[in-house]
Amino acid sequence: MIIIKELEELAILVKDGEEEESAELAERIIVTLEPQKIIQTLTATMRELGILFEKREIFVPELLLASDALLAVMKVVEPHLQQNRDQVRTVVLGTVAGDLHEIGKNIVSVVLKAEGFNVIDLGTNVVAHEFVSAAVKNRASIVGLSTLMTTTMHVQREVIERLVAEKIRERFKVIVGGAPVSQKWADQIGADVYCEDAFKGAAYINSLP
Repeated sequence: MIIIKELEELAILVKDGEEEESAELAERIIVTLEPQKIIQTLTATMRELGILFEKREIFVPELLLASDALLAVMKVVEPHLQQNRDQVRTVVLGTVAGDLHEIGKNIVSVVLKAEGFNVIDLGTNVVAHEFVSAAVKNRASIVGLSTLMTTTMHVQREVIERLVAEKIRERFKVIVGGAPVSQKWADQIGADVYCEDAFKGAAYINSLP
């Protein structure tokens, strides 16, 4: 019962965006609790926040605070995970060249980590060849391309064109996202799917065979 109570407390702290307190509690309970139990709690917490976000009961600032708290917990938990990374889906993620926005991308990164994926976050202002080389180097199966600017949307196309040119397009599922992006744009540039938020992205990856 104590363990359940502590997990419930952790979920509340993450929801409230209490970064330091979340990490401290994670440090205490990781000693006696399987890390997968914490991951399951984090996943359920982020899914709950995703529902609230879709209902517009919370907004990006609250979601970002929660993601920061969740990331702090993940830093505590990850060293204790014994997963075979060769059997875990690897996602290469970044904001495309010319765009320095990272809030949405960071939320995606945290949600996918909570789902148990191996996330290679390339940061912001990432050029096309960096996405491709990172995907190949890390044996990724998913490439996520974010942009919040109409002036940099073309870089999403450039990444796909480069994958095609190098004859490796079929090795990757390409997800595009960001405020100016749509499924129509995804279809136009040959991406596999457009996901409007982190939770839909996680659901799409989980649906893959």
